[in-house]
Amino acid sequence: MHYLKQILDYIFIIGAAQGILLAVFLLKKQENKTANRILGWTIIAFVIELFMAVYINSGMYLVFPHFIGITAGFPYLYGPGIFLYVIMLGHRREGFKRKYWLHYIPFILVFLTTLVIFIPADTAFKIALFNPDFTPPLYITVVGNLIPLHGCTYAVLTILKSRQFNRAIKDSYSNIDKINLGWLTFLSSGGAIVWAVVVVAYVLEGVSDSGIPGYMLIYSAISILVYTMGYKSLRQPAIQIEEPGQNPREFEPEAGKDTQYKKSGLQEEAAKAYLEQLLQQMADNKPYLNNELSLSDLASMLNISTHNLSEVINTRLNENFYDFVNKYRVEEVKRLINSGEGQKYNLLSLGYEAGFSSKSAYYSAFKKVTGLTPARYKEAVLSEA
Repeated sequence: MHYLKQILDYIFIIGAAQGILLAVFLLKKQENKTANRILGWTIIAFVIELFMAVYINSGMYLVFPHFIGITAGFPYLYGPGIFLYVIMLGHRREGFKRKYWLHYIPFILVFLTTLVIFIPADTAFKIALFNPDFTPPLYITVVGNLIPLHGCTYAVLTILKSRQFNRAIKDSYSNIDKINLGWLTFLSSGGAIVWAVVVVAYVLEGVSDSGIPGYMLIYSAISILVYTMGYKSLRQPAIQIEEPGQNPREFEPEAGKDTQYKKSGLQEEAAKAYLEQLLQQMADNKPYLNNELSLSDLASMLNISTHNLSEVINTRLNENFYDFVNKYRVEEVKRLINSGEGQKYNLLSLGYEAGFSSKSAYYSAFKKVTGLTPARYKEAVLSEA
């Protein structure tokens, strides 16, 4: 057990050091500034907890017991921190809204109450908390047992928000290859795994006499998460979601296309005119050939609002912007193959010429529209010739 604790100390220290470097980078990063600051400060909280794990694991708390309990409220920071990061990543305006502080009320209450309890407490009481035979005060038991429930609740909310975010991306961009959607999946899943480890640790401590403290499992999981989440977040580019509302705000839940545009002022005749204008633009000027075409770009060409354009595509064509544009790109590839261009150039080149920016997006969209891969489609065309 002694050697295991030493190994874990090294893991915690390395994870904390990595977390410090990544937090500094995140706090200085200009892209997605508000979101990265939230994540940066959340990582700093993780770092402090990892140092506290070393403090406890190494027995330093016996020599310097004054720090015992000061991070008791920190677990109430992590769920809201990651959840708000996901929200702010899709926010068009920088700045932390006052209503977001509501998510931190549990942390503030626990932190302040803990300070009131532990600052005046004597040394013997603080050290006794680490004695498995000691019965802690009811307050400490309640706060500790609510941590998994609080964390798991935010883990679920973060997963739902991440999925919603990924859907919203496809209403704003025609190519998402440079937008690392896998990062949000990793972040929400990684957070959920850590909270699952927390639940397992609590259960093991309650039913097992293995002698392995649950915090060893918890802080090992945190070390891995801190090391990977910060690195991956540095690769996340700036993102702007074209929101369904008239005013800039964070993206809202998609309760369905009808409810999403329920308060829209777009009249029936105007919607028909916009649709006709849109289809004419796509046919005549082929804006989809620009592999960086976004909803705002196309709205500017049509001289209509992004909100109205999004509404027309979603409600009139039953498609998101991403699928709408890529369907045109697929048709362009088909046209090139049918015209004989497929004999002069390889199929991947035709995809890039049609506006796709990656092989994976090209093949995925082509099969979704035609049911065939580009190669199979080309074989079918040649066999009919």
